[in-house]
Amino acid sequence: MVVDTTYYDTLGVPPTATELEIKKAYRKLAITTHPDKNPGDETAHARFQAIGEAYQVLSDPELRKQYDKYGKDQAVPSSGFEDPAQFFSMIFGGEAFVDLIGEISLMKDLTATMEITMEQEEEDEELAKATEEKLHVHDEKTTSTGGDTTGASETAAGTSTPAGASSGTSTPRPNFARQAIMDKSEEEARLEAAGVSQEEKELRKKQKKKGGLSKEQQEKLAAYEAERRRARQERVDTLARKLIDRISVWTETDKTPEMTRAFEEKIRLEVENLKMESFGIEILHAIGATYVQKATSFLKSQKFLGISGFFSRLKDKGTLAKETWTTISTAIDAQMTMEEMARLEERGGEDWTDEKKAEYEKLVTGKILAAAWRGSKFEIQSVLRDVCDQVLGDKSVKLEKRIERAHALVIAGTIYQKAERDPEEEGDYMAFEQLMAEAATKKRKEEKKKKKEEKKKSFFGGGGEERGTES
Repeated sequence: MVVDTTYYDTLGVPPTATELEIKKAYRKLAITTHPDKNPGDETAHARFQAIGEAYQVLSDPELRKQYDKYGKDQAVPSSGFEDPAQFFSMIFGGEAFVDLIGEISLMKDLTATMEITMEQEEEDEELAKATEEKLHVHDEKTTSTGGDTTGASETAAGTSTPAGASSGTSTPRPNFARQAIMDKSEEEARLEAAGVSQEEKELRKKQKKKGGLSKEQQEKLAAYEAERRRARQERVDTLARKLIDRISVWTETDKTPEMTRAFEEKIRLEVENLKMESFGIEILHAIGATYVQKATSFLKSQKFLGISGFFSRLKDKGTLAKETWTTISTAIDAQMTMEEMARLEERGGEDWTDEKKAEYEKLVTGKILAAAWRGSKFEIQSVLRDVCDQVLGDKSVKLEKRIERAHALVIAGTIYQKAERDPEEEGDYMAFEQLMAEAATKKRKEEKKKKKEEKKKSFFGGGGEERGTES
């Protein structure tokens, strides 16, 4: 018996709901009630917050016990309620996969890099505005006196044309002051005459270099990159230790058929829990593919003088190159669709209906998800390749033991690759994956249509040439 059912009612589940049922209900509601999905609904944000608060309590076993027994007042997280948007943003696996893949750092790295490259932008804009005002005032003064910046500079240096002399025919006398001024650009002379400071001059130079970074920004980026590499290596080391522990339940036994079946059952139980996470199936397949590929390559390298392993490594590099290109092309596709939507929205008109806008928003969301997933998958598999290399390449461990580790990875990886959901487990709470799949389907249709049109154009064009030749 629970003293308060408000949180359960908010998620639409009974007090007897399992952890998995609570997770499913939250994911479904988080998608359908998110403010971005309900533009113009002033209650959407409050409802979304309520859903996030309910999930934070009911997804924590200890907090849920407190809530069931004492109600809301005694079930507040020690660090307070977090922004529910953080839950919504943890699309790819969340905490459930952390022991297998670590924390995905793609968005964190992109955000940090953007912050460094965009920092001091407002300060620079203010400085640029002040500089332009000084130049504007100076130019107005120069215009009112009938002179120009260069002339003023030359007069100040004692280099003006003598009275009565023809400026077009006289030969100027050597003048070091004049030469020094001529060495400067016309703009620099103009800036000096306007009383623009050195800092403001440097800013104007920096602004002329589109995309250029200041020395300070370059140093910060280099420092962040060094920290990112250190964190990545730490992540690889941690995941390698955890992987060795996970497969030790088989590698450190006599590996009888019974022990092998027990190990396989343990992996299947893992899969049952993980497959219900957002993008859980996709992540499991990515992990499985990497485990099998790296372990098989290692095992083959121990046979036939390593020739077979050599070709496996070539295949591994080919797969990596393909994944890299797919990641880049998916991101470009998402960007092009966003730009197309922006153009259509700016153009407006009768064709830009609410239905058309909603259709494009759905398409853009799907393509952004696809790009984010491709980037995350690339990161996951890149890290796991290093993890497998560390687990299988540790020369301080006997070769026989490393071969056993490789066999364990093949067993686990094969089960991960075969992970799937039952039809009743698919539903609205998997909407992220569905959005991505729909966007991919639409992209394939567009490409098919484009190829058909090109083929048609090529056919008729070729026919015309042939007819022209015959005549």
